[in-house]
Amino acid sequence: MIKNIPNKMSDRHLIEFINGVCPRKIDFLYLRMDFTNGCNVGYAFVNFIRVEDLLHFAKTKLGTKWNLFSSEKVLGMSYANCAGKEALIDKFRSSSIMDQREAWRPKLFYSHGPKKGLPEDFPAPTHMRRKERAGLLPSELHQGRALFHQPSASVSGARAG
Repeated sequence: MIKNIPNKMSDRHLIEFINGVCPRKIDFLYLRMDFTNGCNVGYAFVNFIRVEDLLHFAKTKLGTKWNLFSSEKVLGMSYANCAGKEALIDKFRSSSIMDQREAWRPKLFYSHGPKKGLPEDFPAPTHMRRKERAGLLPSELHQGRALFHQPSASVSGARAG
């Protein structure tokens, strides 16, 4: 997990920043967004393809100022509870976040071969009921609306997947 990201940074900018140190060395990125103000919330789930790439990025950037967007923030990193490309795919593929605008969704990149590091399509959801529930408010779940509710942008925008 990369932390203390300047709030005005987009996922595209973050990918460019990472590629400046480790070109085409990540296979997953999700920059968590605040749906109300359109800014990120300061952290991103990032999966480096090889441990050596992660270590190189950390040695190069950990503890340094971002020097972007007039931010004084210092780049931080930590291990996330959910790690590895497959685990991250499973965590997000059936999430209501996949119904948000494209720029706010998790991004996949090829892990191997000639397309390594290039964008890859996200797999289809596997748990539609979980996805439907993710778009509900707790009060709606208790009222039995989980089977018939179509998530709206305002409801699903209230929390991340």
